[in-house]
Amino acid sequence: AIGTTGTTADRHGFSLSGGWKPAEAGLIPSISTGWSYANPVDDGSDDTINSWYAGLEWSDVFVAGNSFGGAVGSAPHFNDEKSNTMWELFYSFSVTDNITVTPSIFGIDEGGETDDMFGGIVKTTFTF
Repeated sequence: AIGTTGTTADRHGFSLSGGWKPAEAGLIPSISTGWSYANPVDDGSDDTINSWYAGLEWSDVFVAGNSFGGAVGSAPHFNDEKSNTMWELFYSFSVTDNITVTPSIFGIDEGGETDDMFGGIVKTTFTF
């Protein structure tokens, strides 16, 4: 279906993202950000889709090799819809040379239309 409201079919999309990392770990974090846009192809509607994010990460927090960071952003949404705001905070630490554990908390603010969401996760990475 070309151009029906609420679909993502037949669109041209554009994204722009970037990041920067300081030469040395310290008080200045690495920064990443991005923005995406998609518009319908020749159907006469204005059902554009937007999303964005920004994140900060500090290296060598408390112990060399550990990091702390967070991000905020919006999931893809149509221009005529209220955007949601999502956020995340994490701390990544090395248990051994081969095992890293990253506990994280996150939330989604639906803009007052539905209940906000809140959760947590623990990711364990094994490197061999």
